[in-house]
Amino acid sequence: MGAPVGVATPFTPESSCIAGEWTHVRHIKKGLDGNFHARSFDSLECACLSCRHCAGNPTIECARDCDCGAEGPCSSDPATSTAGTLCNDTDRICGPFPPRAPANKICFSGPGDYTMSNGKRSPESVVFRVDVEDRGEPGGSNGPPPPDRYRMRIWFVDADSADGLSLRQAVACATPTTETITAPPPNIDDGGDLFRGNQQIHPSLKKTCTPSSTP
Repeated sequence: MGAPVGVATPFTPESSCIAGEWTHVRHIKKGLDGNFHARSFDSLECACLSCRHCAGNPTIECARDCDCGAEGPCSSDPATSTAGTLCNDTDRICGPFPPRAPANKICFSGPGDYTMSNGKRSPESVVFRVDVEDRGEPGGSNGPPPPDRYRMRIWFVDADSADGLSLRQAVACATPTTETITAPPPNIDDGGDLFRGNQQIHPSLKKTCTPSSTP
């Protein structure tokens, strides 16, 4: 998602400056439980999140207090990044390195279609938000903490209705450093810290874009 154009956008309905597609397939009990697909996006923002270390031993990375044991608690450090620079450069634990990139967190949202795997098979208009963290390598919780993170939230609301448009603005990624939003609970809330797999955030392409519409 984001290619060939992915310009930072706090909220512009179906922005012409965010291009790409996103698919989310739900696997429940070794079977399929629905498919989500998006072709347009309202918001796209990135951030450089800090690392977390054990307060009693700053050489130990952590995701939560239990990772530290007697060396706890797990506390946050400032992110080593400023605007226009690389995020936590060469830090394989905090991420995104490798590859070098200006962010280790990305958030995007907008309208989409959701199709159930059983029963009614016609696509249903929905609203969605995705939060991704690209931490250290190899990415999952089988590696050193913190693990990569992927969270997909979906609301079964007609994205083009008045309520849908209000919800799309409420869940937009104006503040990408947090997953906290002021909105009703989603109908689907998938993901979290990854057990396996690896999320990768790459540097943006050097392209510019002028939005064709404003919120």
